[in-house]
Amino acid sequence: MKVDSDKIIQETIEVFEKSGAVNFYKKCKDLVGDEDYKRLHPQFLTPLDIKIDCNLFNKEILKYEEYFEQWGNDHQHLPRYGLALVNQDGKLKNKDPVNGSLMAWNRDNPSQPLIETDCTVPTDVMTMPSLSPLNILNGHWCRSNIFKWNKDAFFFPHIDTIVPSMWIRLWAVTTPGIVVRYYNKNTDSFEVVENIELGRVYIIDTSLVHDANAINDNIYQLFLSILPSAKGILLKHTAN
Repeated sequence: MKVDSDKIIQETIEVFEKSGAVNFYKKCKDLVGDEDYKRLHPQFLTPLDIKIDCNLFNKEILKYEEYFEQWGNDHQHLPRYGLALVNQDGKLKNKDPVNGSLMAWNRDNPSQPLIETDCTVPTDVMTMPSLSPLNILNGHWCRSNIFKWNKDAFFFPHIDTIVPSMWIRLWAVTTPGIVVRYYNKNTDSFEVVENIELGRVYIIDTSLVHDANAINDNIYQLFLSILPSAKGILLKHTAN
């Protein structure tokens, strides 16, 4: 299927500009500019020397199974579930807007915009011992989640930020069976990311059009957002 990446980016920007979220962007003084963004994202997935113990994580997360909720209001038929790691108040609750696309939220609630930097309070889930390697980023968190996907769950091609960016995305998967692709303008095609290491935390370039789909059940992904204040920390922990 042919994908018009420019159209996807433009449609995302239009939703952003029609909501009050754009005002946060215009007023933001701490952005990841073009040069720093390129340094942090030399490839679509840039590995860090931060790794999660997958066996421990997959056991600990069972304590929070009841708090996972359907990911957003769109595409309710897809087996996609979200759990808040960092939200507005640090409380696990039903119908938390962070457990869904904030683009969709801002589209449907243009007068009540919500963006990643509005969410800076970790929930109890962040105290799991398996997530302790992430503690080096404490004080720099913004909206973050754990995804649970079952077979045939997917995201359509999309972007999650524009450059200059108000945040930096990190990503990890703790169970096998996820296919991640990004759109390569040089080849005018999607490329599948190969050799994803389970538990490895990556800087992910979500300014590029990308998608993902699950080919197994019980796939857990960490979808993390970090404030620009963590740039130096991330550069120090880029895996060689």
